[in-house]
Amino acid sequence: MGELLLGIHGGANATAAIAVDGHLTHCVQEERLTGIKGYMGFPHQAVAACLRAVGADSGDVTEVVYGSRSGPVDHCPRDEWLSRLAGFHQHPALADTEAALASAAPGTLPQRVNEMLRQGGLTAARVTYVDHHTAHAAAAYYGLRTDPDRPYLVLTCDGFGDGACATISTWAAGQRTEIARTDMRNSVGLLWFWFTHAAGFTPHEDEYKLMGMAPYARPDRARQVADILHTYLGLDPTGLRLHRCTTVSIERAWPDIEQRLRGRRFDDLFAGLQLFTEDLLTRWARNAVATTGIRDVLAGGGVFMNIKVNQRIAVLDCVDTFAAFPSCGDESLPLGALYHRLAAIHGHHRVQPLADCYLGDDITPDEARQAVAGTGLHLHEPDRIEDVVAGLLADGQIVARCAGRMEYGARALGNRSILANPADADVPRRLNQLIKQRDFWMPFAPAILRSHQHRYIRNPRRLRSPHMMLGFDTQPDAATDMIAAIHPADLSCRPQIVDDSSPTGLAAILHAYHTRTGRAVLLNTSLNLHGHPIARTAVDAVTVLQRSDLAYLQLGPYLVTKHAPTF
Repeated sequence: MGELLLGIHGGANATAAIAVDGHLTHCVQEERLTGIKGYMGFPHQAVAACLRAVGADSGDVTEVVYGSRSGPVDHCPRDEWLSRLAGFHQHPALADTEAALASAAPGTLPQRVNEMLRQGGLTAARVTYVDHHTAHAAAAYYGLRTDPDRPYLVLTCDGFGDGACATISTWAAGQRTEIARTDMRNSVGLLWFWFTHAAGFTPHEDEYKLMGMAPYARPDRARQVADILHTYLGLDPTGLRLHRCTTVSIERAWPDIEQRLRGRRFDDLFAGLQLFTEDLLTRWARNAVATTGIRDVLAGGGVFMNIKVNQRIAVLDCVDTFAAFPSCGDESLPLGALYHRLAAIHGHHRVQPLADCYLGDDITPDEARQAVAGTGLHLHEPDRIEDVVAGLLADGQIVARCAGRMEYGARALGNRSILANPADADVPRRLNQLIKQRDFWMPFAPAILRSHQHRYIRNPRRLRSPHMMLGFDTQPDAATDMIAAIHPADLSCRPQIVDDSSPTGLAAILHAYHTRTGRAVLLNTSLNLHGHPIARTAVDAVTVLQRSDLAYLQLGPYLVTKHAPTF
């Protein structure tokens, strides 16, 4: 077997990826194999899955590339994690380390990683460590660049990693020049972390729920909260680093921040945090462009999962192009580490950009049949599955889809999705009743054919959004056609803009649906039970069908139904 490089991230949302002879081949999060959402620990099963996917043994791995130089690798159950957070600010000695949340693993990171690798039989491979924010930046640069000879400005921003929470760098011909690095004590990501925890949600997982609530609040009350937050965190005199306005870190200052905000409505708090973050990071991005003169901007790190921040940066008059790496939280670190190492080995020109996010397991016909066998479900093999699915959707049915390779990352992009008619305002209620059980204020998202995007969203710069990483405003007359897939408060949306010729099958369904209804848009949400990761295998998808009130599932080339169909 040729050159095998294995990329690993251990910690929150542990993930593994593998490259064969210089090409990214497979990537999967540990949660998809353990069933533990947001799995914290070492990705033992994900590593094994990557090896199986390429037909390799542990002894075939040439090198392991780890996407950080510090941090925990031991598994931490959610209850223990939340217990530790609850007591964090009650133990000053612990908090004084500023890295207490990253100190769960005894010994140094290399010692623990080597122990974990030995458990998986990876005893001979060399291990290379890549700085956390360099890995985030490499994922954005190599994964998203459209011209290897063009210089790019790359921004990273997250909670923290390897002592930092944000960087500004320029990349030209594969060479990275770091312009500014922000110490973790000045972290806007950790501000979101503690807001999320204080609201009774799970940090590293539920920050998006705060973003979803933000548009419901009154702008004047949101501004009051944002103004308070600006007294704690801003920019340094250069304008290139986040800078706290307190003597203690943002993390240690949280009790004081919480006290000053006490008594305010929860929607105002979330909206104020969102507004503050948009204001701060757009100023930061503008300063980075002004300093470097580079107007093509790429982004990575978990804070850039915030689609409204991305939207604000993308439309700045000083920015020509903008893209954020898909699912750019720490699950992207193995990809960035692999890209960084492959460029060093083969030269930057040979590193291919990310073609798509379909990097997981495929669904074979045999697996589909075996998953249905003995369940009492009905299995059908129509000549044109996309036409049948589109017909069901046009008739008002909700259809789950598990076909093709599984998507990497946090967002379902059609291959592990639930699809529905977005013009039916009752669909969100039905979806939540059937399966999703989402918080009542959370919107769903649309999938739109690229050739028809102008009908539904305002996108004058023709920004690409194949991975749901950008927010858009809807066209004034489009709300009725997609009311179930947009935010009910501000009528914005987080679309997946689907290339008309995409081979995954979603484009074919959209075309067939458009032929039937005149609409080239569908509601798209992830295929999973409430509180569980997105389905990976045919068995997972059948389990979702059986344990919910869904009636239809596309499973590979087949349609699976609970009742005999009438078509």
